[in-house]
Amino acid sequence: MPFALVLAAVCAMSCARHAAPPPSELSNPSDTAAVRRQLEQWYEENQRAFLAKDFAAVMALRTEDFHAVTPDSVVHDHAEMERSTQALLDGIEQWIEVSFDLDSLEVSGDLARAVVHQHVDRMARRNDGLVHHVETWVTQRETWRRTTDGWKLYRVDSIRDQRRLIDGQPS
Repeated sequence: MPFALVLAAVCAMSCARHAAPPPSELSNPSDTAAVRRQLEQWYEENQRAFLAKDFAAVMALRTEDFHAVTPDSVVHDHAEMERSTQALLDGIEQWIEVSFDLDSLEVSGDLARAVVHQHVDRMARRNDGLVHHVETWVTQRETWRRTTDGWKLYRVDSIRDQRRLIDGQPS
């Protein structure tokens, strides 16, 4: 699987299953601080879902038209992202660390755009059939859409600052 597509699947780790907040907890869309708190909570739930390798939980926060645009400007639709996420999870032998840093956030109506720095460290089966220590870093923009079920991830793009080590060696 091409590195950019795997990276897009890893980038999309910022989605998770969550219960929609009650209407009284839905913030005014212009309340960036409240939206940030909601997204940070869901990032934590997502981290738990990935660590548990719960594919359904990982995919539950995406819109039906979710897509990722990799640095080569190729658009990967929802079905393709499902396949790459499942392949990523299937290859994991052991998670070491999954972390994110929600940098900037812009809220405009029912859309929220976040710049996220992500680090993923794991033991994973590679194309050679062997388990290797794989560590990746990336910065990407994630666009969320407010739905009747709460915020759902709609788009990942502007993927940059990519770095990957396999067994401590750049690849």
